[in-house]
Amino acid sequence: MNLTIEIDREHYSFVKELLERLEGVRIIKSDYEITEGLPTHVFEKIEEYGKSLKDEDLISKKDFFKFIDEEICRLNSQK
Repeated sequence: MNLTIEIDREHYSFVKELLERLEGVRIIKSDYEITEGLPTHVFEKIEEYGKSLKDEDLISKKDFFKFIDEEICRLNSQK
């Protein structure tokens, strides 16, 4: 089982020491900032990708939902 805990620098040493005393606990330090449960660099890459898109790369909301409906029908027909 994995558990992620965000700890400020002030309390990190104390909490780390407590957790290391527990049998079976392994501490993995991440040096990257987290945004909404994901590393911030992931959001930065998504933003870069979004800026690189051109109009011809996009589809309309109507076409998107039409595609989704067709896929749902296709998957339901395989049952």
